Amino acid sequence: MSQFVKRLEQMTRDDFQETGGKAANLGELARNGFNVPPAFCVTARALDRVLEAGGAHRRISEISSTINYDDYDQVEAKTLLIRDVITAAPLPPELLGEIRAGLQGLRKGEAEEPFVAVRSSVAVRDSAISSFPGMMDTYHFLRGEDQVIDYIRKCWASLWTARAALRRRQMNIDHGKGIIAPLVQRMVDSEVAGVMFTANPITGSRQQIVIEANWGLGESLVSGESMNDSYVLMKGTPPSVQERKIQKKTIMVTRDREAGAGRKKYDIPDTLASQATLGDRQLVELGARGMEIEALFGFPQDVEWAYEKDELFLLQSRKVKGLRD
Repeated sequence: MSQFVKRLEQMTRDDFQETGGKAANLGELARNGFNVPPAFCVTARALDRVLEAGGAHRRISEISSTINYDDYDQVEAKTLLIRDVITAAPLPPELLGEIRAGLQGLRKGEAEEPFVAVRSSVAVRDSAISSFPGMMDTYHFLRGEDQVIDYIRKCWASLWTARAALRRRQMNIDHGKGIIAPLVQRMVDSEVAGVMFTANPITGSRQQIVIEANWGLGESLVSGESMNDSYVLMKGTPPSVQERKIQKKTIMVTRDREAGAGRKKYDIPDTLASQATLGDRQLVELGARGMEIEALFGFPQDVEWAYEKDELFLLQSRKVKGLRD
């Protein structure tokens, strides 16, 4: 039985203290028949083991105790030192073996290794907090054992970016309670992707679904860099399209075509810039899946999704924050 790695189908929403909120919720979706790309989670105990084995916990505590949070340059410099400690810590053989086995499980018998993403999945120990949107790092279009392990290390280290440390300080959260459990997931090479709110986050209406979309990966949309199409649906059987705003989209994020791996930002071709990203059939499918996800979790959801070759994949689901009563 694995000590440090869990497959997606082994996780439920209740496992967030071990796997972080993203992985736990995706496990819940997968176990309930939703189309989630295959994945495994390197659980929170893995980083604990890595840091304890080499005495890195002690070094991190020493550095973090001297940070002056009123001096941003010092925060940047000292969190960089902590990240270096994390990425230099050796991985125990049993953990390396479980990661290798997890990667083999994602190959589906293919001769060539698939592209994967290493995605941050976080929580706070002994609390209900199961996400820190935008605080930790995620990496796309990785391939091969060495590269994946390198980026698992970088994902762990992003627990100690300056922005993450400052956010914990602002929220009065003990740094030692931060959990990060990298999710290694088959890459969806999406033609279009975005976010869906199963309640209107602006008006608070529980009868509306709001969808935002752009070409390529959802990264351009989540980062706030791009102009995006937006759609409003009314809930029903089936959902109905109430409103659409098609923007002139300028940038997209997709696989780095020059390097062959990793992601890169590209200008959107003129032929696609003003074209609608989603048709009625896709919008109705998204709305229907959104309603089902909301029913599963029992409250309105913020869902990340992607279409590859007209197949809908679900990439994240979490409670809509800041929703008015």
